[in-house]
Parts: sequence; C-alpha cells; structure tokens
Amino acid sequence: MALTLTAASGPILDQILRDTYPIWGGGLTFDAYASYQRGQRRTSWGGAHIDRMVLLDGTRPLASAKRYDLGARVDGRIRRVLGIGAVFTPRELRGRGAASALLAHLIDAANTEGFEFALLFSDVGPALYERLDFVPVPLESATLRVTRYDGAPAMAIRAGDDRDLPHIAELSAARAATARFALDRSEDYIRYAITRRRLLSGLGPAGLRQTEFLVAEEGHRAVAYLVCSVHNGQWTIEEAGDRDPSGARLGGMLQVMLAREPSLSAPRISGFWPHALQPPQVEIAARQSTEQVMMIRPLRDRTLPMPPLNASDVLYWHGDLF
Repeated sequence: MALTLTAASGPILDQILRDTYPIWGGGLTFDAYASYQRGQRRTSWGGAHIDRMVLLDGTRPLASAKRYDLGARVDGRIRRVLGIGAVFTPRELRGRGAASALLAHLIDAANTEGFEFALLFSDVGPALYERLDFVPVPLESATLRVTRYDGAPAMAIRAGDDRDLPHIAELSAARAATARFALDRSEDYIRYAITRRRLLSGLGPAGLRQTEFLVAEEGHRAVAYLVCSVHNGQWTIEEAGDRDPSGARLGGMLQVMLAREPSLSAPRISGFWPHALQPPQVEIAARQSTEQVMMIRPLRDRTLPMPPLNASDVLYWHGDLF
C-alpha cells in the first residue's frame, strides 16, 4: 500500500502526543503537555504555520513530525523555509527507515509548495540527516556574567505587552539584517514565541518555571526588550533586542533584574547570545556549542547560498527552538 503524508488529527494525534510525552513532556502532566501542544496552534501565527504531520501506511502511523512554515534571511534575502521538529518513530518501528521516508515526503511536499530551504534540529546527532544532504549550522550558547549594581540602577522597566510588538519586530529586523542567517521574525511570530514560553510556564507545576517579558521605553516606544525564563534557579535569555547596537540598555535591564534580589547569589544566566551584542555591563564568561544540532539544506534549487557559516554569522534565539 502506498505511503501517505497527512496532518494528524483525532485519535492519531492523541496517540502521537501520548507517545512523545515521555520524551518532550518537560515536567508537565500529560494533560498539560497536550494543552501546551494544542495551545501553540491556537495562536494566530501557530494556526497558520504549524502542523503535526504523520506518515501513514494505509491507516497505520509510521512516523510523525511538526512542520513549520518559516521565513529566514539567508545572505541578505528572505527565503521560505520548511522547519521540521519533533521527528518521532514508535519504538517498535525504529530501524526500518520510517523517519527517512517521512522526511523525504515532507521535502517532496515542500518542493511542490515553493519552499527554498529545509531546517531541522537533531537530538540524535547529525549522521541520519547528513545522509539526506543536511549540513550543520553552528549554534553557540553563552554564559553571561552581569556587573552587579550597588543599589537599584536608574532605569525604569515594565512588563511588555501587545503594544510593544511592532517596535520589537523592528528591533529584531534591524539586528537580523547584519547576520548571514536569521529567522524573519514578524510581529505575529514574536507574539507566538512569547506565548509559547508563557504557556510552558503557566501549565507547569507552581514554581517550576517563570517567564518574564520586560521592556525599556523612551517616548512611549519600546527601545529594548528581554524575554527571560527562570527554571531551577537558572535564567535563560529566550530573546532580546536593543535599539543601541551595543545592547547597553539590555545590560541595564539585567542589572535591574538582579537588583530586585540583592541578597541572593547571582543566578547562572545563559542564552544564544549574538556575538555582536556586547553590553558594557555584561561579560561573556563562556561560549560553547549547543546541545541542539541545527541543520539546513536547500530544496529544489541547489544553487541557493549555503553555509559554511561561522557561529558569529548566525542570529538565532533560544526561544526560536522548535
């Protein structure tokens, strides 16, 4: 019987969620995990750009993955990119080529629909995907050391909200314009990315995670922003932006956050921090390759610009992981 690729729904989707929960549950209950997955598609961006796809042999599911319709700036041009995440094969079907067949079907469909690149993350190493012509894109995680301020810094910050998103999209586009590879982060996409972090925090047990979305403004306009997740006492910078190319406002925002709890030891602060972002209040204590292996390949047009890229060429935030 011919294999078919279709969007998962109903009992098939429920089974996929049950099968993937032990791997990607993230400390949530199963019901919360299912709500988290469905909640992402209920956002404006998610409903139009995310699908859970399944490869069927007749009515039997062989493998599944999340499919994202992304835009990315590649060497100065915006390209349509197929994002592939959460590739999963049931245990009893592993080793039979189901995942490779699923990827081949996804790529064939993307070629037909006009996608120019395919992008994915691997948590099993690059070998499987290199056989399918994917190549790694270097990603680094930085550990930040922030100068403690003696007292509260003279800087006002507030919680961010929807009115800030147009300005944040402008900050994101300006920063991306200097990178060889970066996602094209629209206002709707940024809203989705922040909502996703908030859903993960809100659906978990009390105190397990917190997410803060903060802005600094001038003339009623957001000129810097920061999305930070707190988990097990560690801070992760999910995304950030600053109209100041050096990021001096961001450094000040981190100082304000630390000054709220002056008696506590400084938390470990990390994130996918761009090389060109160098606030005077922040020292990069260490950089290392990420656990997540990001890989890319061109689709129909093999003459499209491709890596090699250096980590300093790539602008990709922790909050953009899929």
